[in-house]
Amino acid sequence: MLKTDVLIIGGGLAGLSAAKALEGKKSYIVAERENRPGGLSSTVKKGGFHFDYSGHLLHLRWPKTSKFILDALGSNRRRLRRDARVFAHGRWTGFPFQANLAPMPQKVKAECVSAFLKAWRAGAGPGDGSEVFSRWTRRVLGEGISRHFMLPYNAKLWQYPLERLTTEWCAPFVPMPRPEEVIEGAYGGRTEGLGYNTFFHYPKRGGIGALSNALAAGSSGLRLGLEVESVDLRKGVAQVRHFGPVHFKRLINTSPLNSFTAMCSDAPAAVKRAGAALRHNTVYVLNLGARGVRQELHWGYFPGEGFPFYRAGLASNFSAELAPRGCASFYVEFATAGEALDLAAAEAAAVKGLRRCGLLGPGSKIVEKLWLKIPCAYVVYNRERAAALPVINSWLKAKKAQSIGRYGAWKYSFMEESVKEGLEAAGSLLAR
Repeated sequence: MLKTDVLIIGGGLAGLSAAKALEGKKSYIVAERENRPGGLSSTVKKGGFHFDYSGHLLHLRWPKTSKFILDALGSNRRRLRRDARVFAHGRWTGFPFQANLAPMPQKVKAECVSAFLKAWRAGAGPGDGSEVFSRWTRRVLGEGISRHFMLPYNAKLWQYPLERLTTEWCAPFVPMPRPEEVIEGAYGGRTEGLGYNTFFHYPKRGGIGALSNALAAGSSGLRLGLEVESVDLRKGVAQVRHFGPVHFKRLINTSPLNSFTAMCSDAPAAVKRAGAALRHNTVYVLNLGARGVRQELHWGYFPGEGFPFYRAGLASNFSAELAPRGCASFYVEFATAGEALDLAAAEAAAVKGLRRCGLLGPGSKIVEKLWLKIPCAYVVYNRERAAALPVINSWLKAKKAQSIGRYGAWKYSFMEESVKEGLEAAGSLLAR
């Protein structure tokens, strides 16, 4: 019979950070079902390329977690200034679109600026997060910016009706420019520095998986290939596939909250219903290796109907070590509401789109490819989510269990926040 003080479900950044904080202070087991640490923050090697699960970048803002992450990476890190752009109306402009309208056709530019100023004069405030996105973006940014970027891009990303998507997630992920920034970006120069991700860190070598591997190093309780099938919080026991029972005193969950509530055998019916009400999309990432690429861009957004993918980036511009000499690596992201993607058709559309926008030139040649799937990618913000989370979290609190991270807490988040929540979860256990 295996016993531990703390069972941690999931060996992603949140779980690994919690384990790091518990090391030598309490016994713990990190049950990670994959055979490598990191979850989605891992890197796959193929044909001399290192491919991540999309653009996983470190946007650091809090001193404690910044130090924790940078110390883990040591000298294996770079700090880069963002080069993000938007491809709309057949041309590139800077990100965010709403503050970089200068390259847009004159009619589009005038429509966007005038409608934004009208919204501003009406005293549009950010709201409380309960307003639906389709109404919020028109009210706050105006009809022009909404029609030419915000609505088509977010429809492609979320794969969920924007008339039902609520806006609790928008801050800090939607940059909110001032009128002078919109006017300057439309009739002056490029507007820089808006948004939460102006600068970012990334490993020099090994892809983003280098961070997960660094956090996993020296972890006495990390167990790879261990999949938790069911949990009884009342009894403090988890059943592990091909392994048997694990008895625990406290539990930290980082797996998707909907699947976690489904596996909790002692969860009341109301908690089960709340978990079943949670929605998410699925993202397929096409990683491409290519020769003959000369681009400095980090990533680009694609609101246009002619591009079935919503975002594409050049990972080798984060670090040249991700690709063999003379090669570049792309990641191209497609979202679905959960249904399977036609990979052959999507691949052809991706290559066509990359050539159309100029990221692949006439002399560029694809030499490698790898599809990666993120079954639970972006969690959907809707009224059902707002009603479900208090029910689930109240029950978990009563059971002295914690559910953390992007998926455990069921939110739109970023990597540093997952690390922060892992450290805080461990700290709360040690404080008891």
